[in-house]
Amino acid sequence: MITAADYNYPLGIPGGYFNGKAIPSFPDYLRDYHIHFMRYLYYMCIMNAEGEYPVEMSLEELHNAFEKNKEKKCKPRIKKILIGEAPPPNPLNYFYNPFSPWTIAGRPGRGGTAFSGAIQTALFPGIAFPTKISFLQACAREGFILLDLFTYAIPYTGRGTIAYQNACISAFGFGAAPYPHNILNTLNFLICCLQKTIAFGFALKSFGEIIINDAGSVANFNAWCLANGITLNPPGALEQIRIVPPPVAGASDYLRVCGRQGLFGPCPILLNLAGF
Repeated sequence: MITAADYNYPLGIPGGYFNGKAIPSFPDYLRDYHIHFMRYLYYMCIMNAEGEYPVEMSLEELHNAFEKNKEKKCKPRIKKILIGEAPPPNPLNYFYNPFSPWTIAGRPGRGGTAFSGAIQTALFPGIAFPTKISFLQACAREGFILLDLFTYAIPYTGRGTIAYQNACISAFGFGAAPYPHNILNTLNFLICCLQKTIAFGFALKSFGEIIINDAGSVANFNAWCLANGITLNPPGALEQIRIVPPPVAGASDYLRVCGRQGLFGPCPILLNLAGF
């Protein structure tokens, strides 16, 4: 799904947001993040979220499996899509890493709670999973997928800058100047795995409002939904305003922004309101 050229592309933009930052090498990204994401996709979209989790499949085996599956009829499983910012600097805390710290209480361990804990609370209230793998299997059966705007596992500073705003819009892929590796391309890659009615939201207020406030991104996303026969749940356009004020201080007025001000992960209440 991603090449070295795509991975490194933003670094070549003069004055771009990523210039001067320490970027993990492409092989490290493939080993620490990409392979775990692809194994989850394989389990959900090809294994139909059944059987043993493919913790030992290589990238070559995964890519070959997706290539062979292109001509087959898909079983749409994905119905809940949450957009995150980027993988965490520590690969062990990555949402799709099956070896992330996990407690005997059946919840994420220290350092992995910002996303996994909130998603577990929203999707499976009151349920404890004995391992991270059992949690990932449940997420796949639920049709949930987390897609990151950026591939880089780096500290994101300067969120209020124009450069960061442009980077978010470019990484979403529905704006005027998208990066080669973007959310739109990922969605098109997964199109046969998507159900016709999906929940769609942004994990953080910091970038969710930037994207929704970009008229081009909103118009192109809504047009993409229409062209592919996709309806959002709850019904309405991407930029839908929440009718009832949320019971969460610092929350966005937009229905599909699932994080509040200052929170480094999604809020379970806002996730549920957005259809998760």
